[in-house]
Amino acid sequence: KMDELYQSQILHLARVVRASTEIAHPTHHGHVKNTVCGDEIHLHLHLKDDKVTAIHIAVEGCALCEAGAGLLYDNATGAALSDMAQLAESLDAFLSSQDDHTPSHQLLAPFTPVRKVKNRHKCLTLAFSALAAIKPLV
Repeated sequence: KMDELYQSQILHLARVVRASTEIAHPTHHGHVKNTVCGDEIHLHLHLKDDKVTAIHIAVEGCALCEAGAGLLYDNATGAALSDMAQLAESLDAFLSSQDDHTPSHQLLAPFTPVRKVKNRHKCLTLAFSALAAIKPLV
């Protein structure tokens, strides 16, 4: 069953975030740590008019944590913070849903096998938790 978790689409998203590079002059920073497993996310953003103009995500964690961060990274640039909050809500709802329906967002389909492994849900959502915790850099 663990092989399913690390299917090619998940590994692709993990590679995407590993390629994330630091951004010049970030305006906001978010940091969270999963105290259960030690996964950690450092997020730097440049926001203008509540839209993400640049993002860098540093992940110290498992491939699922990286894949969740990759989902955020792939979709954040040009998006409003409210759009990213909606994506986070969709991911949470999809992971906790008991039915076998396809996700409301096709972007979430790669995470279908993870739904059955509840103790890994936080790995996938950790980057979105970091986004929700952003603070302005002074």
